[in-house]
Amino acid sequence: MKVMSMLRGLASMPVIIDSGSVSGVDRPNATRAFYGIPYAAPPIGELRWRPPQPPQRWEGVRSGDSYGPACIQPPPPKASLYSTVDAEFSEDCLYLNVFTGPENSTDRPVLVWFHYGAFVFGSGAHPMEDGARLANEGITVVTVNFRVGRFGFLALPELSAESGYQSSGNYGIMDQIAALQWVQRNIKTFGGDPGNVTIGGASSGGASVTLLRTSPLAKGLFTKGICESGPGLAPALDGPGHIATYMTLTAAEEAGTEVLNALGASSLAELRQIPSDKILAVTLPRTEGIWKSYLRENTTSLSVYDTQNPIIDGYVIPQTPAEAFISGQAADIPILAGAAGDDGTALPRLYTLTKYQSFLQETFGKQADEALRLYPAPTDAEVNISSWKLLADQVFRWPTWTSARLQYKYMKSPVWYYDFLRAPPIPASSNLVEKDFAGAFHLVGMLYGLGNLDAWDWDWTDADWSLSRNMMRTWVNFMRTGSPNDGTQGANSPWPALNATSELVQIWDGAGDTRPEQPAKHAREVTAFWDKYYGYNI
Repeated sequence: MKVMSMLRGLASMPVIIDSGSVSGVDRPNATRAFYGIPYAAPPIGELRWRPPQPPQRWEGVRSGDSYGPACIQPPPPKASLYSTVDAEFSEDCLYLNVFTGPENSTDRPVLVWFHYGAFVFGSGAHPMEDGARLANEGITVVTVNFRVGRFGFLALPELSAESGYQSSGNYGIMDQIAALQWVQRNIKTFGGDPGNVTIGGASSGGASVTLLRTSPLAKGLFTKGICESGPGLAPALDGPGHIATYMTLTAAEEAGTEVLNALGASSLAELRQIPSDKILAVTLPRTEGIWKSYLRENTTSLSVYDTQNPIIDGYVIPQTPAEAFISGQAADIPILAGAAGDDGTALPRLYTLTKYQSFLQETFGKQADEALRLYPAPTDAEVNISSWKLLADQVFRWPTWTSARLQYKYMKSPVWYYDFLRAPPIPASSNLVEKDFAGAFHLVGMLYGLGNLDAWDWDWTDADWSLSRNMMRTWVNFMRTGSPNDGTQGANSPWPALNATSELVQIWDGAGDTRPEQPAKHAREVTAFWDKYYGYNI
């Protein structure tokens, strides 16, 4: 893989925001970029595991010509598109980046994009998430760093007691809210319209969109959402976590106490003094749920999911997203949602039929036979494919599709859904884990929708560029008007919103054309299977 270097240019004129003056750099096509702007105070020392505080003011002009550090995190697999590229890591990491138009531009729709990474890794600086292409289309794009893993989601009884709101964890979500508040205060200076803000993301970034819709602390900070492959629609767990769902506050506090004990800390004050690398590295003896006990031996990445993820804490996230939809407490805004055809990329897999059948029996009980029918594996050779397809549906596809179904059933605002099925041309010589799947890998829709194909020097075809332009156009339409349609689809069919009598899904594939289709029989059966497993009647 050859990652193309980020374009830079001459320094642009400074702009004045509420914490000082900041200069940026000129990007191609009269766009500007401002990198590494602090939106909150560094969460270090006594501010570790506290809600974000206002940014510190500075004198003179701050240079915005380089990204700020990524938040402390374990490294993802190096041979992956998801790896954070050339990043510095620090607890001082609450920075955002703005991509916008020329100095005289005004009232531009705003996209605030939250990065992927399972809430344990990633940053707003990855080339896949560069905002310059959309900025050239008239959108002001903001990408955001937020605390992740044990620094973003650690819960403890002591932290809950000192908080003033009787809960803890979810500092990463509060960081996202602080960034949205910064946008409301400052984005007009960059030509953006604070009254037309779309939040977006893929994977945990997509989950962030759903979580922010459920948080009363984020009320009024955005008007639309784009969610790709976003997990987190399952009921909350009162025990060891699962990548597909969130823990209750009680379970999260128990998990956090294990971190405290494993580090040998006797108090919260002592814990705040322990170096970040030791906190990151400590391993836990925590009892594993079924999925980890079966899958851990086949991956080195599961340790990052041990304890820290968003929490149903009763404050930042008062109830599960599904409960928020059904009760009418979720923000009622237009949504554009979708998933990739091979969303299981890099998820763990099983490799023997005996272990797979045992896993299904322990996990699904009376539904085990139905699980085997939907995810068949007659031989050992087929188990690895079926096991990751099962986990991909559980973690990404079913939750995203279910959030869309709940939207049209319980909300007034429309929702549009897509399946991205095109396989990018990853070189045969590549050592990327994504090549092993040879399909529409996890996050690929984001790559096309943000227009960043040229982040990799691959053999992109005219069909790839056509598909990216079409997808970008629908995203831009949506950000401008709240609908992906603009009446100029030409050969492409208009994209209908989902409703109770028609579940037409937009297909992104082929030569860049799109077409609406009803879910296939197998897809409907898979949806019914997971609905029954989680006890939902939708």
